[in-house]
Amino acid sequence: MLPVEVLEASAKALIDFQGKGFGIAECSHRGKEFDGVLDEAISRCRKLLDIPESHDVLFLQGGATQLFNTIPMNFLSGSADYVVGGEWSKKAASSAQSAYGEKIRIIASSEATNFDRPPTGWKADPTAAYLHVCSNETVHGHRFAEWPEHPNLVVDASSEMMSRPHPIARTALVYAGAQKNLGPAGVVLVIVRKDLYPRIAKSVPKIFSFQALAEAKSCLNTPPTFGVYFLLEMFRWLETQGGLSAIEKRNAEKASLIYDAIDGSGGYYKGTVADKSARSHMNVTFLLPTEEATEKFVKDAAKAGMVALKGYRTVGGIRASIYNAMPVAGARALADFMKSFAKAG
Repeated sequence: MLPVEVLEASAKALIDFQGKGFGIAECSHRGKEFDGVLDEAISRCRKLLDIPESHDVLFLQGGATQLFNTIPMNFLSGSADYVVGGEWSKKAASSAQSAYGEKIRIIASSEATNFDRPPTGWKADPTAAYLHVCSNETVHGHRFAEWPEHPNLVVDASSEMMSRPHPIARTALVYAGAQKNLGPAGVVLVIVRKDLYPRIAKSVPKIFSFQALAEAKSCLNTPPTFGVYFLLEMFRWLETQGGLSAIEKRNAEKASLIYDAIDGSGGYYKGTVADKSARSHMNVTFLLPTEEATEKFVKDAAKAGMVALKGYRTVGGIRASIYNAMPVAGARALADFMKSFAKAG
């Protein structure tokens, strides 16, 4: 879900940008109009996330999946540690291992318990090239309530980016595919610490080099201009909502409404996350007593105007994604529906 105000502003700019008679998607990425968009987007992103000057802000392509490969391509020296807590961190580690083998070490995994929690009790090697984690697992519905500590922390924050304040200053690299919580598919927000650049081998093609991309201000090749503009409108909207601290409070309220409906159902609904303190505030996942009940839940919810509730294929059940744009009223409507459905069942 995306904010209506952002959709409307972006649609207007798509037709006529700043009254110039042409749309933002028709601008040259080398022209002053788009350069202004980039400058403002970077500035507002820095302000929202309190990003220090030690880090660059990039708007890239290829999805978070491409970053699974380009991160070790740029910064792997010796070995790197990966924590696997769900579908996406597993894919990140597997993708890196396919190219770099034993240099990619999985130091913790919760796969043995069907990824029902973030891994616990692990300790990363502080001398590792980097520690990679996924901060919010969309498929399995859990998160790191606090991001781990490491001298070179790399975070896939795709599904929770800007849903709360993030400790960017103590990270080496943070990346997020926009299509989860920031905008349409096609753009990846990457925040990278500049002191990592000397690690990049000369053999790394420029199009995959974070340093080369930063020096070209994300315009080494033609960027997705409309997608970047959409991010700018989202950043503006987030500011009007009171910033990330205010958004965090709203997201917590939304999540609480649905989790209370799960916990108060007398066992009719069963949350898939074993550690309640690690429950995601973006993706609420739960199971019903039978597959038949699940199918009926999805159909009846759709009739009531609530869609895209079917759980991920590897998990099943229900997944309610309550990203930033979802209003509290939407979460309350789902919670009320859940209560009445369980009572009828």
